[in-house]
Amino acid sequence: MLKKELCAIGKLYAISPVHAGSGAATSAVDLPIQRERHTEWPQIQASGVKGALRSHFRRFANGGGTTLINLIFGSDEGNDGWKKEWDSLPGAMSISDARLLAFPMRSNIAPFVWVTCPAVLKRLDADLTYADVGQNMDVPEVRGDEAFSIGGAPVAAGQVVIEDAVVDVANHQGNACIKTLFPELERLILVSDEMYKYAVTCCTEIQTHIKIDAEKGTADDGALWYQEYLPADSLLYTVVHYSHRDAGESEHAEIQRALADLKAQTIKQHVEEALQGFIQIGGDETLGKGIFNLTWITGGAQ
Repeated sequence: MLKKELCAIGKLYAISPVHAGSGAATSAVDLPIQRERHTEWPQIQASGVKGALRSHFRRFANGGGTTLINLIFGSDEGNDGWKKEWDSLPGAMSISDARLLAFPMRSNIAPFVWVTCPAVLKRLDADLTYADVGQNMDVPEVRGDEAFSIGGAPVAAGQVVIEDAVVDVANHQGNACIKTLFPELERLILVSDEMYKYAVTCCTEIQTHIKIDAEKGTADDGALWYQEYLPADSLLYTVVHYSHRDAGESEHAEIQRALADLKAQTIKQHVEEALQGFIQIGGDETLGKGIFNLTWITGGAQ
């Protein structure tokens, strides 16, 4: 059975476009973003999320030093000074892939709307159950061009233009779980799974990049590429669970003393105090990309 004493969900609201890259491709887009294999929905893989959280914790945590970083995120000799003679230790927190919950799209409803779909909400419901958040998700069926307004601010019933498609929004069906846990998603529209897949595969942001020759002032030969970004205002979430540490995990007295004080609640407190507010994840940091606002939804004990 999975060992998870305490859970939480981290909400990641994109302040700027995000490029969590999957490597070079031979398609029209040279540098695409990471996607799930079976759904093609955008995601940020857990390793990238964990690395960004660790880097942010290293810079902004108050007290504890590198020993605390290693015990929470896992031992790292190269970056955080874990000694060679000490046994390698796993981290005390586990982090899931960052999953896309709501995707922003152009609309005749100013300034824009978010879209999601039943399959995404069913997955969210399973994750909320896993994290023991205590909220039940009511997910209606959606077919064809049907749509429902489920955010905190009602979208008037009738035809709504989303990008180059038109959906028929039924009467407002405010979702209590969405309004309680994700109040920022005011104009959230529930569309069909097919419409959502079209949105997240065809309506991401594509930016053109070039490299200028310093002497000529013109573009270098071959230095033109197209890069994909998840748009600003996208909302993702990651499921985190914390485990107790035990002094018996190490034979070294210094580590035993540190481990003795690390219970799941203490680890959670350290993490959420240091990791909140603005955080950078993904590539192109020097271009202002990948800025998120991180907030936490508290889960239950297991």
